[in-house]
Amino acid sequence: MFELITEGTLAGLLGVTVDHFDEEGRGAVSMPMDSRHLNVLGNAHGGAIFTLADMAFAAGCRGAGLLCVSAQCSISYLLPGTCGPLRAEATPVKLGRTLAVFDIMVYDGEGRNIAKAVMTGYVLRRLTDGEKHD
Repeated sequence: MFELITEGTLAGLLGVTVDHFDEEGRGAVSMPMDSRHLNVLGNAHGGAIFTLADMAFAAGCRGAGLLCVSAQCSISYLLPGTCGPLRAEATPVKLGRTLAVFDIMVYDGEGRNIAKAVMTGYVLRRLTDGEKHD
């Protein structure tokens, strides 16, 4: 399993782990669903869901060999997340010279699609082969 540096970060506090990424730019991440992740209704908090989607975007970028910062993000919440673990999967739409666009789907522990995000990253630089797997 690949580890992004999460110590002292929001992703670290939420327990996000990177499950998969590849050179095609696909990435998958997951996190548990416990009291840290809930809203007042007892469902997955929208901010936790968004953070998970953002980390899937980061994993996809890393796999594709891109160092990106967010340029634009949108998310649609489709269903309440009622059980964990939560999982997000990023699929590249376009990996360009200056912009990288990804579709991200977020699923709950029952496999229900609870959110869909579109994230665009501004490409700061291409990673070296050594950086891709560190």
